[in-house]
Amino acid sequence: MGILKSKIKVTDGILHIQLPDEFKDKVVEVTVKTENEITAKLMINAIKIDTTKWKFNREEVYGR
Repeated sequence: MGILKSKIKVTDGILHIQLPDEFKDKVVEVTVKTENEITAKLMINAIKIDTTKWKFNREEVYGR
C-alpha cells in the first residue's frame, strides 16, 4: 500500500481526489492541512539544540 500526497488549491470548497487502483476497496485516512500549518510544522522540526555538553548539579536541582 502506498501513500498519496499532493498539494491542491481548493477554490470552491470542494475537494476531489482521484485515487490509484491500489486504494480501491480499502479504508483510507484523509488529512487536510493549510499551507500555514505545514510551514509551521517544518519550522518546529528545523530548530535543534545540542544539549550533549550541558552540565548541571543534580543535588542543586533536587534540593539535597
